[in-house]
Amino acid sequence: MTPAARTEAAIYLLGKIADERRPADDIVRAWFQARRFVGAKDRRAIRERVYGCLRRLGRIDWHLTQVAFGKDKTARLRILADVVLEGSDVTEYFNSLPHGPGVLNDVEDALAEALKDKTIDDEAQPGHVQVELPKWLSDKLKPIYGGTFMAEMMAMNTTAPMDLRVALGRVSRDQAQKSLGKAGVKCYLTEMSPMGLTLEAHSDIARTPAFKKGFVEVQDEGSQVLSLLVGAKAHMQVVDYCAGAGGKTLAIADRMGLSDGHSKGRLVASDIDAGRLARMDKRLHRAKLTDKVEQQVLDPDAPWYAGQEGTFDRVLVDAPCTGSGTWRRHPEQKKRLTEERLAELMDLQDDVLARSSSLVKPGGRMIYATCSLLREENEDRLDAFLKDHTDFFVVPIQTAWAETIKKSECPDMGESKYLRLTPHTHDTDGFFVAVLERKN
Repeated sequence: MTPAARTEAAIYLLGKIADERRPADDIVRAWFQARRFVGAKDRRAIRERVYGCLRRLGRIDWHLTQVAFGKDKTARLRILADVVLEGSDVTEYFNSLPHGPGVLNDVEDALAEALKDKTIDDEAQPGHVQVELPKWLSDKLKPIYGGTFMAEMMAMNTTAPMDLRVALGRVSRDQAQKSLGKAGVKCYLTEMSPMGLTLEAHSDIARTPAFKKGFVEVQDEGSQVLSLLVGAKAHMQVVDYCAGAGGKTLAIADRMGLSDGHSKGRLVASDIDAGRLARMDKRLHRAKLTDKVEQQVLDPDAPWYAGQEGTFDRVLVDAPCTGSGTWRRHPEQKKRLTEERLAELMDLQDDVLARSSSLVKPGGRMIYATCSLLREENEDRLDAFLKDHTDFFVVPIQTAWAETIKKSECPDMGESKYLRLTPHTHDTDGFFVAVLERKN
């Protein structure tokens, strides 16, 4: 593909992402799947332009507003502005060649001229624009991070690493690392998670024997840490209450030794969406866990709930949230999030906490987690829950870490009893984790 053809593809994809609520990854993946002829270098270039624009969108739009193009922020204008601000020759990208965008009209020529000699970063940009945040989100996050706010938010505009979880019940990290190396995938050991590997560069893991045999799964190191903090053991009854596609479910199953058939424990994966649970099936088969993980669609009125109250040793609640901790992977979500949606999620989190807590037996633990940076979804939700559920207390994260993750030290959380992981400080997605125990 020519640079112009790549640009036309990027314009189409950026416009579709702006018009739809689907994740950008789904839109881009579907476009490529329908065009198998697009080569690897072209795919990489198109993805870099699209995701680069998404990560620079606040600053691009600021520049468009400064030169009086703020009202009509089309995908074509945004891509044009991005090309000019990076100092590239516009005629190489907009030239009316086959499969490429047409040459600039008079209005677009004026825009290119107005932005000439400018760069994406500008000292006149407000702080929230510099870190690519809507102002209302910036105002909520500043008090949480204080002096590290700018660094933390700028880290959200970088590319996330690709981490793998090794199925330690079947293979060691060294063995998995060597197997991946033979397949041309270089990686190194994660520092916090004793079951993780980080790839030196994003790779097609699905083609490797290690993945096909179920020895490794793609999972962020922060998510691995959360799975470990559950503290699941072979004899326990455990429920992953919001299991989704099952990444943490598989990690817990590995810790319980379910794959070798010697565990006497019970692991339940539940979710309100039957479709999400169904996506777990291929992963369970690859990990040799088919029929060893019980799947339940969440319905408070379903017969499954009868007799389950107070029976589980561990209940993991990876609650539905804004996903603000995953902005490195999903930069389009910043623009889509609203204060109204945040309020809806807070109500949902309160409901999920109340319902899931009833499953915890006396002396058992509930692990509450989100991939959110916002206090409203984290500390505030726990404060409200603990006020109404005096039979639960907080287990300091330092204590829980020492009990469950013995091969690395707990990150310094200061006086907080909770765990907060961030891209800037820990090079993970943004995670919040709290461990609560029910009184005997």
